[in-house]
Amino acid sequence: MRLITKATLLYLIITSLVFSIAGVVTYKTVMQSVARETDYSLRNNKDILKVAIQEGKPLFALQNEKTQIVKVTTIQAKDTLNAFSDTLAIHPYFKRLEPHRKLTITERINGEYYRFTMIDVFFETDDVSSGVTSVMTRLFFGLGLSLLVCSFLISSWLFQPFQKSLQKIKAFNLKNNEAITFSKTTTKEFNQLNGFITQMTDKARLDYISLKEFSENAAHEMQTPIAVAKGKLELLLESPNLQEAQLPLIQSAQIALSKLSRMGQSLSLLTKIENNEFTAKETTDFSKLVDQAVFTFKDIAELKNLTLESNVEANIILPINAAIADILVSNLLKNAIRYNVPDGWIKVKLDKKQLIVKNPGHPPKIPTNQLFERFRKSNQSGQSLGLGLAIVKKICEVNHLKVDYVFKEGIHCLIVKFPV
Repeated sequence: MRLITKATLLYLIITSLVFSIAGVVTYKTVMQSVARETDYSLRNNKDILKVAIQEGKPLFALQNEKTQIVKVTTIQAKDTLNAFSDTLAIHPYFKRLEPHRKLTITERINGEYYRFTMIDVFFETDDVSSGVTSVMTRLFFGLGLSLLVCSFLISSWLFQPFQKSLQKIKAFNLKNNEAITFSKTTTKEFNQLNGFITQMTDKARLDYISLKEFSENAAHEMQTPIAVAKGKLELLLESPNLQEAQLPLIQSAQIALSKLSRMGQSLSLLTKIENNEFTAKETTDFSKLVDQAVFTFKDIAELKNLTLESNVEANIILPINAAIADILVSNLLKNAIRYNVPDGWIKVKLDKKQLIVKNPGHPPKIPTNQLFERFRKSNQSGQSLGLGLAIVKKICEVNHLKVDYVFKEGIHCLIVKFPV
């Protein structure tokens, strides 16, 4: 939901609450004002009738449906006070019971006491309530409609700098090594935001360049001493004075150097994947790629007495870099070959929804979801670096794929699900 839409909805909610409270206050204020004016009218009519009695006019001539005057002989102190109350009486025109305001008071006139009982039509509470509700509803919808129209019209102008900033942020790419620049606006908050984003992206760009250079230099420079050490060990193996007891030590050193070289290459590959260096906009025929990988690894599987079978659906096209896709499939097949059983099998299935690689094997010693972490492997003493599945996981993340590892009834199953 857009920011302006959220703000408008919040304003409408607040406005409805304010109008509801204002409606209640208005209703009570109107009722109080009507009661006050009605009471004033009753007192005024009573004073007029009092003057008429003082002038000697007969009581029957002063009475009607709304006014009753009775001469009394005994009174109490409270009877001389204005006593207002609400009552029901027949409306003179509608001929039905309607709310009325009633005044009861005893006055002394010409040495005698007269009790006045007077009523006057009082506005119905339903009428006042419906009137207030009608007025408030019209005001609310008028204000709401104006707010909606003005919000969306003004937002196109007011938030234009913000939209431009968003577009530039979306287009920003660390690999391009280009600083992000924003235009000055008349809004202070937008200028502050743009300034902060500029500082942040400049630092990220410099950090990326430094990390990239370090990773590339470390990976490259590490290969030279490893190659020299391997060469020295090979010369040592050809030495005529080599003792048989020294041979296992030299072979162990060669294995360690090979492992170190592969680790450097794998970590460098992981860094490149994390830095999105393989996100070229291209599509890959995944069916052909899987067929080629199966053909390549079939000989390796046969050397270990493993049967490699494939069921590949044709024309599966995915938006993924071909080199990265090849690394993904190769690592899955290497993992299936490495963690298999003697005279085992490997089954590869590809369709429009997913790629599945199955093989029998021993149960993993750690939860399968942890095998995607770096340097985590089921057999810690094996020759694996523990980076193969970590690379698979990272490739899937940057290409919007999902990978799952399931072990059930002695079968390892790696599933790469494609986006729908």
